Amino acid sequence: MECELTQDTKDGSELDMSTEMNALWKRFRSLDVIGKRVLKSKVRELAFPSTSSICPPPEKVKTKGRVKKSKGMKPDGYDPYIDDIFDVAADGNCGFRAIALLLGFGEECSSLVRKRLDQEIVSHITPYDRLFIGRIKEVRDSLMISGLGVQPMDKWLSIPDMGYVIATTYNIILVTFGLTFSMTFFPMRGSHSGSTKNDRICCIGFVNENHWVPLRMKDGFPMPDIAPGWKQYRTNEATSWAIAYTGRLQHWGYLLGRLSRVTQNPPTEPVDAMSLDEP
Repeated sequence: MECELTQDTKDGSELDMSTEMNALWKRFRSLDVIGKRVLKSKVRELAFPSTSSICPPPEKVKTKGRVKKSKGMKPDGYDPYIDDIFDVAADGNCGFRAIALLLGFGEECSSLVRKRLDQEIVSHITPYDRLFIGRIKEVRDSLMISGLGVQPMDKWLSIPDMGYVIATTYNIILVTFGLTFSMTFFPMRGSHSGSTKNDRICCIGFVNENHWVPLRMKDGFPMPDIAPGWKQYRTNEATSWAIAYTGRLQHWGYLLGRLSRVTQNPPTEPVDAMSLDEP
């Protein structure tokens, strides 16, 4: 610290950034769409330090009236358990935007979510091929986009296919609500910790018949039926996820006017894991 600072050379070479800028442009041109977006965001942080890369708070979704309830729901269905509804851009990426937002990445990172989901499928190709019954190319193709603009319907987030992959990739519980379907997705592999305190539960809703939105649910909300593919293709150790949430899964059944398969009283205790395989 006591040394005298060296002066810039007379020819100004220490301040010349031509080499670095050329290398940066070369690197930028070699990247795919997702890589270019990430690199651009980093350059913006350096070029515009007064701005922030953090996305603004999500806006509440503008829907007409109340959120549509699942088919067969009573008037006192899951609406009371919704704390808030947020919106994301409606460009065919909305489902992936909603997931990115709920994971804390910001909705602009939807392309990164697509890429990560595809990596998950490729890394575990055999179990996913069984799960998707030979449709694995179709599922992977739905994740591939050529640009960041509006996406066609075959690139939208599809449920239940993507539900299994999302829950497993990020080790979360994904809950989807829709007019004709509502499902709970647990990770397909790996055991539950035994405590629900630190579990991450991400909820999305399908509104206006064409748009996914992030939902913030009240603590302890009832959870819809488990997605059928999970019951059939999960690993044995993954069964512990469903056991940990049996009470909330059974509560959903009571909201639909169904009796619990295990008891005639409101469910509070886990059921035998074998019953999870029932249709």
